[in-house]
Order: sequence, then structure tokens, then C-alpha cells
Amino acid sequence: MPRVGCLPRKSQDSRAPEPFIPSRGDSTRSTGCDTHVAVHGRLDVIEETVEKTVEHLETEVKGLLSQLEELAWNLPPGPFSPTSDLLGDDHF
Repeated sequence: MPRVGCLPRKSQDSRAPEPFIPSRGDSTRSTGCDTHVAVHGRLDVIEETVEKTVEHLETEVKGLLSQLEELAWNLPPGPFSPTSDLLGDDHF
């Protein structure tokens, strides 16, 4: 069912958005609605980009933490060598 008017219908699934059919109002309202729809489309793109960036950064941070843990275990024993958990509750 196509949307009529300015307000987009929220969708619970990932189907393609339904086509927008502007209401038969004045041209000012139509232009405003077009702008509203365009802004929401752009926000959707930005949201997706941010989510992908966050996922990428989480992966990078986990990898770096894993490397730090490995490096900490390979340090020669000494007074400043970490104990069993570099980032946990254990203290040096």
C-alpha cells in the first residue's frame, strides 16, 4: 500500500520502502514533503554508514586488544610485567 502525505510509515522488516505518493495539496506542501522524504532518505544512508563504521571499529579494537594481551604474555619476567589479565581486575 503506497503512502499518501508527508509522514512515512514505519516498517518492521527490511523490505524496500513503498513508493511515496504526494497528497494533492498545494505546491508548497508538496515541496515540503519532498524535502522531508529526501532528508529521511539521507538520514537512513548516514545511519547505515555509522553502523558499519562502528562495527569496523569494534573489530579493530578487539584485534588490538588481543595483540596487546599476546604481547603482554611474551614480555620477559620482571618487576613491571603484567599478571594474568592485562585489562582485567588484576594489578601489576
